[in-house]
Amino acid sequence: MKLSHTLLTWAYLGVAATSMTVSAASNNANGVRHATKTPITVTIDAFQFQPDKIRIKRGQSVIFINKDEVPHTVTPDKNAHFVPSGIIKGGEQHEVLFESVGIQDYSCDFHPSMRGRVIVK
Repeated sequence: MKLSHTLLTWAYLGVAATSMTVSAASNNANGVRHATKTPITVTIDAFQFQPDKIRIKRGQSVIFINKDEVPHTVTPDKNAHFVPSGIIKGGEQHEVLFESVGIQDYSCDFHPSMRGRVIVK
């Protein structure tokens, strides 16, 4: 019993040390990892993306918050390169990561007049 407890303790310490190493590596002086960039917020309200045009850096994400009571989507146009949100129900939010540089136009599948643009530098 004592041996298994000791092994579990060492295994836990090994995982903790690995986590600290990965965390430190992500913030090294050679460059900040994309995941450390602060997300931008876009609100979906009154059937509009607000703001409907934003500028972000490559690797930054956008949090879309649906304040309407009906569901919406954030769906890339044919020349945009990001993973679609799927359905965002009223009161929910979804984070979209933008890894490709350029103009990323999007719309809502349910309400095609709802349009937005992310300019990724």
